[in-house]
Amino acid sequence: MLTIQCTKKLMDYINKDIDQLPNIQDKLFSWHAHLFIIQRKKYIIIMNNQSRYNFVLGPLLKKDIKHLDELIIEGIKDNLKADGIEQSLIDEYLKQFDGIRYTKTSERSIIGQINDCIYYAEVIQEANGELDVTKVNRRLNEFVMLKLPLTYSGRTMNNDLGKRFSI
Repeated sequence: MLTIQCTKKLMDYINKDIDQLPNIQDKLFSWHAHLFIIQRKKYIIIMNNQSRYNFVLGPLLKKDIKHLDELIIEGIKDNLKADGIEQSLIDEYLKQFDGIRYTKTSERSIIGQINDCIYYAEVIQEANGELDVTKVNRRLNEFVMLKLPLTYSGRTMNNDLGKRFSI
């Protein structure tokens, strides 16, 4: 089961059934998500609890929320592939999903790291005049996060998937 831990702002926007207390069995399958707005456009940033691997979805329209589960799974798949993770590891990871459940957030440190990533997206938008989500997503996982064993979230996610699913 894939767990998406939503901030209050995102919970209010998506209007889905939210489990009150997250019971996280496996951090590799748990992600935090937050809604943010740049230039009156809505985006969702999603960050993995274990590796801090993250990406941005958007800009989103209200009608996109009906298909949020599919958008999240496609976002995970597309971003892992774009960041050079082996297709076999991605396929094995995605096979483990038997649904998505939404809960409240549980780790304040992740929210702080999400806010740092949003700040970076805002800086990119100000420099370019618009937010290029593809460009931002390629750069977000190259940030130094000192709490991670491999320092970078992209490397950490690749390593975690390799350890879990390699034969």
